[in-house]
Amino acid sequence: MKKNTKKIVFLLFDGLADLPINGTTPLKEAKKPNLDYLAKNGVTGELTVLPNSFWKDKPLGSHNLGISLLGFNPKKYPTQRGPLEAVGTDIPYQEGHLAIRCNLATVDENLKVIDRRAGRATYGLDDIVRYVNTHVDIGVPFTFLRTYGHRCILILKKNLDDGITPNDPFKSGERVNPIGALSKEAEESAELVQRFVDKFYDLAQYHPKNFERKKKGLLPANYLLVRQAGNKLLDLPNFPKKHKLDKAVCLAENGAVKAVCMLADFNSVTIPEMPFRESLEFIFDNIEELLTNYPLVYVHIKWTDEPGHDGNFKEKVRMIEAIDKHLEAFKKFDGILVFTTDHITSTEFKDHMPGKVPLLIFGKGKGKDNVKTFDEFSVKKGRLKNYTPQKLWRYALGK
Repeated sequence: MKKNTKKIVFLLFDGLADLPINGTTPLKEAKKPNLDYLAKNGVTGELTVLPNSFWKDKPLGSHNLGISLLGFNPKKYPTQRGPLEAVGTDIPYQEGHLAIRCNLATVDENLKVIDRRAGRATYGLDDIVRYVNTHVDIGVPFTFLRTYGHRCILILKKNLDDGITPNDPFKSGERVNPIGALSKEAEESAELVQRFVDKFYDLAQYHPKNFERKKKGLLPANYLLVRQAGNKLLDLPNFPKKHKLDKAVCLAENGAVKAVCMLADFNSVTIPEMPFRESLEFIFDNIEELLTNYPLVYVHIKWTDEPGHDGNFKEKVRMIEAIDKHLEAFKKFDGILVFTTDHITSTEFKDHMPGKVPLLIFGKGKGKDNVKTFDEFSVKKGRLKNYTPQKLWRYALGK
């Protein structure tokens, strides 16, 4: 088979797939004429991003799945998310320093979690973070920044062991955990991070912006949930070189998916923080422009993941329908479009779940299947059987 010379757009909609509730899913319920057209005139199937054996202990994060989606084995390239959040936010990071992923969260006076994401409302968060930066001293230099939404990154600028436990109970209604050390070498790390979290709480709960948030009916952002500390960077292979591409670009918001691509030698364009519909406009306008310079445009769109975590079935339907309106231009696309997701985000269980996800490839020009619509049920009859990311890239690149 000849090497593909067509340009490729890889659309990755985070957490798009779902588990059925009463026999249906948001993807099945959504009115999506353009996506159904692409399915009818392309080929469909299911993609195993990572086999179920990887999901034994806990739900996987976007960084593990992002590594696999590029065709790399996460077991061969293990990492924690903290350093990726730093790289994916364009923050200078030195290996050995301790980087921790954080959530701005809401707790009550007994430190029970009310909301792990402070209601997802960003009002006043930058003011709170700036204030903490100027009023906290833990005896070690640090960087503390909000990266996107309720998410923050904390980097302690000292060579520290990363073997610490999270304080995040991962459920509302439960008390935050103390940060513990998994070894004697990590005791200093645990003590420093706990000190920072305690000082954050002391300052944030009385910050004027939190009083303003309450007046507006918003939850206060008065606590910091920390997890996935790390002190090493990934050393991924050069993806464009491996696949004989001149170059490739990732279009993504700040965070781990952007970082994984950057560490695999993609160039990057950051999707700025903006409301959903404006974000879609930015994304699809930039795809068209990037295609003039890049043979591969890899796009990560986070929005479809959030309503799954919030248990909001109708909101996930609404988002899919809004996305579909932007897909009409691809009906005449003289290239190859790959449309998929990294994982199931269940609106019933409000978390990432294992399982195969829907896959659509449009623009190969032959070998269509009989699938007329794109959802978790119909693609089971598609022609792309037992696909892995490695097999997907071989097919898309014409190898």
